[in-house]
Amino acid sequence: MIRVFSAYNVLVICLFNVTTSTLAQKVVEQHTRFRFAQMHLGFEGQYIPPVKGGYVNEAGAQQPLTVPGTYHPRFTIGATHFWGLVDLYVSFPLATLRPKLAELQDYGVSMNVSTGARIHPLQLRYHRINPYLGANWSTLSYNQRVNERLSGTTFTKDVIALEGGISWLTGHHWFELGAQHLPAREFRYATSRQTFTPVQFPAFTFQVAYKYLLDVTRPLEKDDKSDFGQYLRERNLLSGFHLDVGPSAAFTLPRSEYNTRTRPYLNNPSGNSAFLDLSVGYYFFKSDFDIRLAHRHIVADHAAYGLSQQLDRRSFSLEVYKNLFDYKGFVPFLGVSLSREQLGVYETDNSVSATNQTEVQYTPGLVFGWDIRPVRYESILLRTNLRYAPFLKTQVNGQTVSFQQLEFNFIQAVVYPQRLLARRRFLKNR
Repeated sequence: MIRVFSAYNVLVICLFNVTTSTLAQKVVEQHTRFRFAQMHLGFEGQYIPPVKGGYVNEAGAQQPLTVPGTYHPRFTIGATHFWGLVDLYVSFPLATLRPKLAELQDYGVSMNVSTGARIHPLQLRYHRINPYLGANWSTLSYNQRVNERLSGTTFTKDVIALEGGISWLTGHHWFELGAQHLPAREFRYATSRQTFTPVQFPAFTFQVAYKYLLDVTRPLEKDDKSDFGQYLRERNLLSGFHLDVGPSAAFTLPRSEYNTRTRPYLNNPSGNSAFLDLSVGYYFFKSDFDIRLAHRHIVADHAAYGLSQQLDRRSFSLEVYKNLFDYKGFVPFLGVSLSREQLGVYETDNSVSATNQTEVQYTPGLVFGWDIRPVRYESILLRTNLRYAPFLKTQVNGQTVSFQQLEFNFIQAVVYPQRLLARRRFLKNR
């Protein structure tokens, strides 16, 4: 009996050692520059519990209202950094699944675009529960429509949400279960042009996610050992043009004086907007320096109680920036920009044009971010851009309308066409 028990203990110990050494392998074992970051794409389902608010009924009386819990499918894109210790991501809402309410014709609840960072203190491993803690910058969003006359706008509130949860990885598949805590979750919502009601979001939201893990830099280890870099150098192709594209979001920071005084029933500041970031540039290899021309079209629409307002920004910016250092393929950069900004403010009040104003400005700005660049001569790399124009604003009837926005372009694909063509020739001649 003792021998059987001892054999059982030995078997358990062996199985434990095998499990921890093989099944619970680290996502990244070798801390090389080619394995510094891994990209992921996926979807998550978010549940927002009931939201407390109010509405104005047909008789004009203010009434309390509780909006039931809502479900939100979302698209996420991000990347782990520092060999599986840090996960940076951005999440976009796709739709809202919500029950009908007798009091309202329509309503909307969301946390809009979320940008966050999560820390995996034990480093991500396969076939093991991985805990995480983090925080994200989200925008609480709420709107309601009682009838044609009492149709409100979408009010937003920027918040820092705290996160926690667990994840499980197997192969390229990443499963996640988590919760978010909203420390600040109350704001005032206009139920008519003259009346307001407090809106309170729940203390916690919950989500389950599936993500697909991609390692787009690890295959470049072969290039580092090949002669492709020397091939480009001999043909003066290390410097060259690049084309850049990626999804982006803009967060309007200060309130607009014009809306505060004359349009208090509209969202102020205007919240965040999603758009496509396009640019073309030229990279100088020797000085590790870049210059580019970027275009963005950012629109914020609002409509409430017979009035619609559109804030339209078309930006063409010339940007110059310098890469600061290279830490294992993580390359931050910092620079300045000069942009041509076309700022439009358009309003219609009960089907009558109230404001139709366009102004062109030239303004300086800051640009910063980082590249994931295992080798300096790769044909495609991933970039994160942040931009800020601190003086961007216009005036309507002598009052300020703010266009000061923090732009966050989390994942941008940077493509070097000349290097792509050179690679084809290089591989063909090998």
